[in-house]
Amino acid sequence: MSDFILPFMGMIVIFMMYYFILNPINRRYKVTLNCILGKEIARRLYQEIHPKFVYKPYHEDDIHRQVILGSAVVEFKRLLNEDTITKSK
Repeated sequence: MSDFILPFMGMIVIFMMYYFILNPINRRYKVTLNCILGKEIARRLYQEIHPKFVYKPYHEDDIHRQVILGSAVVEFKRLLNEDTITKSK
């Protein structure tokens, strides 16, 4: 019975270390990356409005964030075209 207690206690300690140390760090990391992603979306959209605006693009490695970035730009272009069609009527 005591042979199982030591590995079980070790697993509990590892889980607690993850939950109290690594999990908050991981959440802060995600918040920081989302902030950078939001700024990149804003810069790309501003460049759509003002083509003379030049900046160093941020290249996202995560496929999910690439999809978010691409879909935001596509939706903005669709809304921009829809707005110009409405104004011309």
